[in-house]
Amino acid sequence: MTRTEIVFVFNLVQDVNIHRGLIYLAHRETDAGVHLLVTGGFLRHDNRGVWQREVAAIARSTGAQTHVVQNGADVQAALQGRGGVLICASESDLPPHREASTIQRVAPASFITITLQHGLECVGFRQSREHNIGHTRNIGWNADVVCSWLEPDQLTATRAGQRSKVIVTGPPTLLQTPHMHADHPPLGGGIVCENMHSVRLSATGGHRASFMDTFADFCTRMGEQSQNVTLRPHPAGQYMLRTKVDLADNVLINNLPIYNVNMQGYTYGISAPSTVVLDMVLAGIPTGVWCDPEGVMDMGNYTGLRQISTLPEWLNFAAQARENPAPILSQQQTYLQNLGVLTDADEIYRRYTCLFRNMLGVLEPAVRAAVAHPPAAARAKRILYVANSILATLQLSFLKPLAGEVARGDIIEDFITEGDFVERFGGARDQPAAAQWLEDRVTGFAPDIIVCCRYSGPQSGMIVQLARKLEIPLIYHIDDDLLNVPRELGEAKWRMHNHPDRLASVRTLLDKSSLVYASTPVLYQRLQECGVAAPLMHGDIYCAGTVLRPARNRPVRKVGYMGTSGHVHDFHFILPAVAQYLDANPAITFELFGLGIPDALRCFADRIHVVPPVAGYAEFIETLAAREWDIGLCPLAHTPFNAVKANTKWVEYTACGIATIATKGLVYDECAGQGRGLLVHQSEWLKALETLTDDAGLRYRMALQAQSHLLLHYSESKLHDQVLAAFERAQDLHVQANGAQAEQGRLAPVQFTRDGLVEKAPV
Repeated sequence: MTRTEIVFVFNLVQDVNIHRGLIYLAHRETDAGVHLLVTGGFLRHDNRGVWQREVAAIARSTGAQTHVVQNGADVQAALQGRGGVLICASESDLPPHREASTIQRVAPASFITITLQHGLECVGFRQSREHNIGHTRNIGWNADVVCSWLEPDQLTATRAGQRSKVIVTGPPTLLQTPHMHADHPPLGGGIVCENMHSVRLSATGGHRASFMDTFADFCTRMGEQSQNVTLRPHPAGQYMLRTKVDLADNVLINNLPIYNVNMQGYTYGISAPSTVVLDMVLAGIPTGVWCDPEGVMDMGNYTGLRQISTLPEWLNFAAQARENPAPILSQQQTYLQNLGVLTDADEIYRRYTCLFRNMLGVLEPAVRAAVAHPPAAARAKRILYVANSILATLQLSFLKPLAGEVARGDIIEDFITEGDFVERFGGARDQPAAAQWLEDRVTGFAPDIIVCCRYSGPQSGMIVQLARKLEIPLIYHIDDDLLNVPRELGEAKWRMHNHPDRLASVRTLLDKSSLVYASTPVLYQRLQECGVAAPLMHGDIYCAGTVLRPARNRPVRKVGYMGTSGHVHDFHFILPAVAQYLDANPAITFELFGLGIPDALRCFADRIHVVPPVAGYAEFIETLAAREWDIGLCPLAHTPFNAVKANTKWVEYTACGIATIATKGLVYDECAGQGRGLLVHQSEWLKALETLTDDAGLRYRMALQAQSHLLLHYSESKLHDQVLAAFERAQDLHVQANGAQAEQGRLAPVQFTRDGLVEKAPV
């Protein structure tokens, strides 16, 4: 008979502390087999081998089987023929948790998956403002069940769609009884815990230096009083050891796992915001939470505890902890009562025992059947992109946000470009032979959805016919007013875009697609005014970004402009201001990315660098970041065509740590407003350049605020969800148009014959 299993995934070194007590509980309270999956990432992070030894000790004590898994195939091999419960201590859709998240996705259907809250301010549960800035609030889990420390109404960062997964079990760390390890350093004095690698210390400013300076001065003053200070580095970050910070002679290092630390033996504890603060409070020692002296950091999750910033506050706290700790401890008891975290170890033990036993009891008959007859793997979604070329719009709007699904095999992509028609058929690309080739390509790939991205090439009518014949949705994505391209873009571009055949192609797709997906709300309105017949939607953002190069506080050295030949008219009207600025600032260099040097600037040729265009978007954005511009220019002429454009330049400049000066009254007003850039009228460009050059601190704060706004409102996860929402909307509209019933939130399933012909499966 197949026995059910409980599988624990170790992906980050912190997972050992979270899993350890649960593994012993599972071994003691259930009949399930216990398996430990150790990821390649765990082995890479544990470069000292400390945590591998801990996992080995747990396995010896419980008889658990250990498997090292480097990829999805390894996971399948380890779990094949098994079923039960699979538990991750650190899983979400954030990059550091990607390996654990992948394991949950590829685990056999015979497993129920669980994610554990692993910290007081755990992402997706109850984040601080710094977590929101660093990671966004749009965080979810792949697990079937999510075990929380708090009641759902206190999980301020949990998405509505995820709340039904949540059950309250309390912190599993409290299942362990701490004891003093044989290698424990001498006790006495206080313990200071560092969390310097955390986004908490960097998202709203460079707070790390302030903490470290105060810590160093505090240790010196304690040394003058013949008192030791114990430093406990964060188990994952190890910042002070890794960066080889000079430590005073009276500093002792306690680098043991938290369950081997005799926390109760210390006179007091101090830490930057971190879950170890809760460990100290639960240990019953006076606890001080460090906050930055300026009061910028969000301390809401520590309200009620003693907050200390400056050296005198550290010294006063340590003295009170030694001489009169009762008021501090009373304050901490009130904090625990108000916090809402379940801290009764017996109740936590009971809840996890019930959870495991109930799940295993329900699963066992189903597991036997599932292992005997495993379900077929879900078929990947097939997306066909049609575009004039593999242009930046396609890369930005679809390929980049969906790259994760493609890498995992959840999405399979294919491409048809106008170049394919030109290469095969030349001037006959509108003829029947080209239509037949297109039909063969489309039916051979058998897509679930067709996306025409900014397409204005041949055979648009045939594309519409094929989508209807195959009963799949067709999306037309558009990021410019292609029906009204102006002459200012250049004579060649104007003639190309305004050719009757191209205008007819665009109009066909605008009127006959399942959905027209516009890049901006203003373009959406423009298309409505143009009488577009197909249903319309627009995105909240067009371009997403992450911080590739943090903003730096330094004098201005380099200014730049990025554009193509079609943007010459936008750049032209600020040339006099740029020339005056360069004349007045001989130490400044100016770079043009994608354009040649205009005549008005040739006299500064020795200080002007030209960066040639870069084709692939990933290479382009990396190249831009490597140029290390301090100021980036976003001029736009006030034309109807520019009025519907997206704010891509601001996103890209901001991702690269570049402060932005932009034209006022157009697309940049929202993103660059409120101190996230300088918005200027045509006569104000020179003044803006001089302002940011003269005040490097202002320029730095502007770039920093812009990056915070970028992470909160222009995240890659937000664009990812927006693209999937467009796909779902197109599918719903397609089904409505065909009078069928849609399965909520899914593309309709399809089956394929050997000939590549699509046959609709029953929904």
